[in-house]
Amino acid sequence: MAKKYVYSCIDRANITGTVDAVEENTPFITDKFVNLIVYTSRKEPSTAKDRINVVVNKKLLGNITEGSCVKIAGAIQTKTVNGHLYIYIFAYDITEVEAGTAMDTDQLKFEGYLCKKPVLRKTPFSNRTVCDCVLAINDRGMSYYVPCICWSKNAKKMAQSAVGDKFYVSGRLQSREYVKNEKTYVINEVSVYHIDEFSFDSEDD
Repeated sequence: MAKKYVYSCIDRANITGTVDAVEENTPFITDKFVNLIVYTSRKEPSTAKDRINVVVNKKLLGNITEGSCVKIAGAIQTKTVNGHLYIYIFAYDITEVEAGTAMDTDQLKFEGYLCKKPVLRKTPFSNRTVCDCVLAINDRGMSYYVPCICWSKNAKKMAQSAVGDKFYVSGRLQSREYVKNEKTYVINEVSVYHIDEFSFDSEDD
């Protein structure tokens, strides 16, 4: 049985999707772990899928392999290796489920501090208002720097915030491709559905 994780802050991820690959040699894991490439479907009418890294202790893996449909509970974490930021779900529990019996899910809830000035902009094609920001999750002496994108009202709210402000965030971990030097890369970021600014006055009550 997996050891129950004790949260020192809010950082919860629930993912259901299909394992596309099992990687043992990736820059952000040690020998005790594997990285699962899990694909989750976005909500209709979109047919897009998000590619998510899930780090799992080998002891929890069981018979899970490529093609397995899995349900994962964990936390969002990041690690920078050679200047590249890797974003992944660190799994505390993973269960294989029968294909077709569970809808794909991609749900994140966490608390984080704004650690650099947010950037308000318009998307190039749809001209939507968005805000790019980075939130730091501080958990048990570690800091995980999570790139986020906020939309519409959330974008304007985040753009008016100051470095050091604390937020409760709910959203999903999305992936997107970009091309650099004729090579295609995949990056992840949190698409924010809802944000609440944390009041330090309320914490003292």
